[in-house]
Amino acid sequence: MALEGLGGLIKGLEDQDSWQVQRQFRLVVQHWPKAVGFAVARKTRPVGIQRGTLYVATATAVWAQTLTYERIKILRKLNRHQRQPLKGIRFSTAQWAQPVTPKVASSSTRHPSYVERVENVPAAVRSPQTATEAFAHWSAMVQKMQQNQAQCPQCQCHCPQGELDRWQVCSLCASKRWALTTRQ
Repeated sequence: MALEGLGGLIKGLEDQDSWQVQRQFRLVVQHWPKAVGFAVARKTRPVGIQRGTLYVATATAVWAQTLTYERIKILRKLNRHQRQPLKGIRFSTAQWAQPVTPKVASSSTRHPSYVERVENVPAAVRSPQTATEAFAHWSAMVQKMQQNQAQCPQCQCHCPQGELDRWQVCSLCASKRWALTTRQ
């Protein structure tokens, strides 16, 4: 078996049907500056695709209103590069100030394993420069996160409350239970 590069692995994942939205969003981001022009691209940012509609953050309400009038032309340009065409575009200033994290069809915050962002990590480990500092950063985050987590009644490991609410045990214990029931 030959080793594959990261690009090949990502392409293989994106060719799966379950990755359609991510592939579609990546193509939109790639072609966005050409579709709207580089000056407009600096004042706008695609933030996600939901149910065939592209959501775009704009720097101001004026940009949002102006681009709304141009949405059909922009859609035509973007859909040239899509396997499954986009149905619409919505422009808004709502997500302009937020960090760039693409919004996909399902919300990960509703998943039982979702863990809130850990705050108050010591400044010394916020931006690691070496592997040791990166490990210290990860370790501090895990310890801080576990302070607020419940324990699995079966294995006594820390886990998100959502897992306990859904399965009454942590996800590892739940998957072990499912593996045992499918073998029988």
